[in-house]
This record gives sequence, structure tokens and C-alpha cells, in this order.
Amino acid sequence: QRLFSKDVIAFLFFLMVSALFWVIMSLNKISDSYFDANIKYINVPKDIEFSAELPSSISIKLKDRGIVLWTLFHNSQDSLVFDFEKHPEIHNNGKITIRTATEFEGQIKERIPNTTTILDYEPNFINIEKGALKSKKVTVSLVRDITCDDQFCFSDSASVSPKKITIFAPVDIIDNIDTVYTDVLRARDLTDTLVQEVKVVMPNRCKTDRPTVEATVPVEIYIEGLLMVPVKVINVPPHYNVKTIPNEVSVKYNIGKSKFGTIRPSSFQLYIDYNDIIGSNSKRQFITVDRSPSGVINYKLSPESVEYLIQ
Repeated sequence: QRLFSKDVIAFLFFLMVSALFWVIMSLNKISDSYFDANIKYINVPKDIEFSAELPSSISIKLKDRGIVLWTLFHNSQDSLVFDFEKHPEIHNNGKITIRTATEFEGQIKERIPNTTTILDYEPNFINIEKGALKSKKVTVSLVRDITCDDQFCFSDSASVSPKKITIFAPVDIIDNIDTVYTDVLRARDLTDTLVQEVKVVMPNRCKTDRPTVEATVPVEIYIEGLLMVPVKVINVPPHYNVKTIPNEVSVKYNIGKSKFGTIRPSSFQLYIDYNDIIGSNSKRQFITVDRSPSGVINYKLSPESVEYLIQ
């Protein structure tokens, strides 16, 4: 037994043909429809704040044949552009009202056929209310999570350029801001100096004329050094003399190659404290490192303690 009879098949065929003719007639019929278009704002002044959020899109009512409107709907992707440089009056007025048709009609007509008519806009006006912002130079602090490869080290402090940027914010906010921070700069196992643009994170309701800064993280190979450094005794009362045995110890350290020649025995300061001697029953005292050179990665004393002789 056949699933469909010839009469059913014929009916379905003519139904499809009728539907096709109906679609064709509808597409050729004059009609109107709303289309949404996104708005892209450019050259926005840094020194003003908007009291209300600007519209992100507008609806445009167009009239033409259905097939034309259908094509426009599926092909329209570009945003309409609102250029603040064309509206210098915003700096002199607290509030301005701009007709949507005046601002965008030229851009819209460039994208639609001559047969298409613009009937309406929603909204018809764009209201821009501004508040003045205060400017201030603030320090930029680099936030980083960086490691060096084996046998490599940071040869100097990481830095950013420029060190300060101008920010714009309401008075009650900007007065409490002296430093802004970057996104986290992450790198692993560096073997050479890293130079990279990094984004500056703006606090809420703040703007800047410099959204990124250049971060520099100096990296170089390190080498091992060895020095004999004297051990001092501090807090010795008058008329007493305390000597350490030995009177100097070896200090083994690692430092970046570029700074190796700058290290002297006086770069380290080692001592034991007379007050610790008096309060101890031991014949030896551990050495305290009071100062070590900038850039030294690690150091090791040999020996780490000394005997002493009070005279």
C-alpha cells in the first residue's frame, strides 16, 4: 500500500507552489520595517564624564520592497559612527541635544539603495549631559609574576615608561589616587631582558590619556663571586676591646654579570653584638649580615660564626 496517493502528492505540490508565489509577492510588496544599528563613539574627550549612559544603538524605520529590506537586514553589520570632534560645543555646554537624523542620515543613505525611504528614528534625539573631570599625574606601578631561568637573574629593578600618566576623574575620586597599577605581567624562565606593552588598569570612573605603558624587566646571566669581609663588634663599652677569631670571613655570592665589578668587601657589613656575648655562655657567636649589595641573589658566609676575645 502506498503511503501517499496521487491526489495527496498533487495537493502538496500545488500547496508548495502557492506558498512560493505568496513569498515572491510578499517580497515584491512595498512595506516598512525597523532595523537596529549599533553606534560607535570615537574621539571621546578624556576630560568629561557623561551623567547618563549614551545609547549603544538606534532603530531605523525603512520603507521599500520586501526583498530589498530583507537584503538590508542580512547585510547590515557596520556601526554608525558618532564623532565627538564634530561637536566642540560639548565643552562649552553642560547639556546638548543632537537630532538623530542630522547625525546619522548621511551615513545611513550611503548604505541603502535610492529606492529605500527613511521613515523614522528611535530615539529621535541623543541627549548628552556632561560633568567636568579633574586631571592629575599619577605613578604607574608594575604588577608582575616573573621568574628567571637557572643561572639568570634580574640585573636591575623592573620599570615602566612613562613612570607617570595623566588620569581624569571626578574631584572626590581623583584626590584619593596617587598610584595606578598595571595588569599582571607574567613570564617564566627568562633568559634575556623582557620589554613588553602592558595595560594600565583604571579605577572606576577614571580615564587616562595613556592606556598602556612599556614595561622593562632587565635580565642577565649571573656569576659567582668570593670576598673576604671583616667582622665588626658593635655596642662595645668604653675601655673594652673585643676581637673576633677569625677577624674576617669569606662571603660567596651570586650577582648579575654587569654588576660584578662593583662589589667590594665594604659592600657587605657583618657584625656580632657585645650584648649577645654578655648574655651567652657560648664561646662562639653567629654573624649578622647588616648590609649586602643591591642585586646580590644569595650569599653564604664561611664560617657562619666566630669566636671572640674580650680584652
